[in-house]
Amino acid sequence: MSDERQEGLSGLTLRSMLVGILVVVAVSIAAPYSYSVLKSSKFASDYLPPGVIIPFIIIVILNALLKRIKPCWALRPAELIISLIMGLVASTICTLGLTSYLIAIIAAPYYFASPENRWAEYIHEHIPDWITLSRGNPAIQWFWEGLPQGEKIPWGAWAIPLFWWLSFIGVLFFICLCMVVILRKQWVEKERLVFPLTDVPMEMVKESSSKSLLPAFMHGKVFWIGFAIPLFIALWNIVGYFTPLFPTIPLRSTVNIARAFPVIYVYIFFPLIGFAYLINLDVSFSVWFFYLLGVLQVGIYNRFGFSIGKPDVYCSLAPSMGWQGFGALILMVFWVLWIARAHLKDVFKKAFNRNHPVDDSGELLSYRTAVFGLILGTLYLVSWLSKSGMSSKVIALFLPAAFVVFIGVTRIVVEGGLVFLRGPLTATTFSVFSLGSSAISVPSMTSLAFTYIWAADIKTFFMAAAAHAVKLGEMVRIKKRALLTAICIAVVVAVAVSVWYSIWVGYHHGAYNFNIWPFGQGALYPFQNVVSKMSNPFGPDCDRLKFLGIGALVMAGLTFMRYRFIWWPIHPIGFPIASVLFIQLSAFSIFLAWAAKSIILRLGGVLLYRNARPLFLGMIVGWFLGVGISFIVDMIWFAGQGHQIYGW
Repeated sequence: MSDERQEGLSGLTLRSMLVGILVVVAVSIAAPYSYSVLKSSKFASDYLPPGVIIPFIIIVILNALLKRIKPCWALRPAELIISLIMGLVASTICTLGLTSYLIAIIAAPYYFASPENRWAEYIHEHIPDWITLSRGNPAIQWFWEGLPQGEKIPWGAWAIPLFWWLSFIGVLFFICLCMVVILRKQWVEKERLVFPLTDVPMEMVKESSSKSLLPAFMHGKVFWIGFAIPLFIALWNIVGYFTPLFPTIPLRSTVNIARAFPVIYVYIFFPLIGFAYLINLDVSFSVWFFYLLGVLQVGIYNRFGFSIGKPDVYCSLAPSMGWQGFGALILMVFWVLWIARAHLKDVFKKAFNRNHPVDDSGELLSYRTAVFGLILGTLYLVSWLSKSGMSSKVIALFLPAAFVVFIGVTRIVVEGGLVFLRGPLTATTFSVFSLGSSAISVPSMTSLAFTYIWAADIKTFFMAAAAHAVKLGEMVRIKKRALLTAICIAVVVAVAVSVWYSIWVGYHHGAYNFNIWPFGQGALYPFQNVVSKMSNPFGPDCDRLKFLGIGALVMAGLTFMRYRFIWWPIHPIGFPIASVLFIQLSAFSIFLAWAAKSIILRLGGVLLYRNARPLFLGMIVGWFLGVGISFIVDMIWFAGQGHQIYGW
């Protein structure tokens, strides 16, 4: 086949699509099986998870074998990246991305109701019939306790709520895709954000100049040293699974710096060290620097006895820091849109005037489709939320807050390369405390409880995956329409398989027996939270709103210094997320990567930095291989009593 013909291929060929679908199915089943049944590592709990990278490594190595056997059978780099993108999209849907919370929460409000929690008194009559499984249906009890012998899974009981929820989620995903299309040129071409998480897969598909079966970056001792260290530790600790007396190598500890100060987590997480090495130094410095400042701030507050109340779940553990961070996140999103104002003006002009000279032929969607898709999709969400009981004033505050989290977290991930992240507050918490629970109707509070399905524990949300998919596709020159097709196929297959498997495994094992967060406290908390706030009403929380304003002002100052003075050393990106739980757990590993990179650049400059890259890429691959081996060991010998070595 000629080079011109090869270049003409879009990357979405029949074989790449089939491989991608296999990856999607594998991720959609292996991730919930590992987490729910096996109790092993979380395969889909971050923005570049092992459930995606491990299959990709296998595919790359098998593809190298095909090159030896019959070169024409081997997948090209664009085809390999298509399979990765489809797996990446699938990882945002299964387990903690969406499916586990969706299935658990819509099955929870009637089953777990009791006289003590007073759910029946407060919320049952305000739950629309179409939003959850109907009251009194045995399908609910069977799901949580297991299917009685001789009974079949009552799929029909799930049909109506799943139809409406999946319509909502589908439109939400489309809106996120539209926002990625609208912002892509600004982020990729004008601001030239680095997208650090794309480095690892791109290194893996680079053509080797030798006859080796392995990718080019795996050549040389440096990679294998980095590969061997985490793999040795993982294998050593796996031996301890079989005998408790065997000494394991600890990778997690805490340090108390003073009385009443939060503990500092000393976690050595090899994949995170590897990813953080690829981050710009000012970004990695910002993350751990603001984390330490947050520890000092909360410690001083504790010593003086200052508090603004208890935290909500999925928010920062210190409410003052959470609200401060959310104010900073709002300011950051405002600034991101402000500096893109010229581009956004062109986008909207093109949407309303086809003859406007801006070229959108290289985008996933035309600007007209993206803009009108964003507008019409948002109107559908507003209508859906209104029908579910949410009042107009709550929607007017809640939905923009949710979009702030989506855009803000996506921006931080694509610029900072952080694999574990969520917002400092949920849009639900922000709305309730800003308005006051006494000013929110009971139907609105009930509707807000169900928003925990899609707007709370956002660690792998679709918008970040879509942004990385677009960047990866551009790097290997995949045609945009082919990329869009691959993303759509991945979404449909992942939703179908993960929803089917989550329901099937719930009925066969009894979902309550999983003993994991989404099917335990994660299913109870949304309703406990709103009932608690309704039974103890309060007005707008001025203390929290003050910290919101302080956070926005500090972020404005940091942003001004960053863009006004070249010598200013502190990137503002770490400030909004300083108190997020996953940053607290990640900060030490990010510090290690920052320190190593700083020393390497000081000693040998850019050349030594590039020569050392394989060492840190080896850490990622080595630990992920250890995760895969641990999963196999758990599957054979420790079913139901597995060992989580990846994920928090």
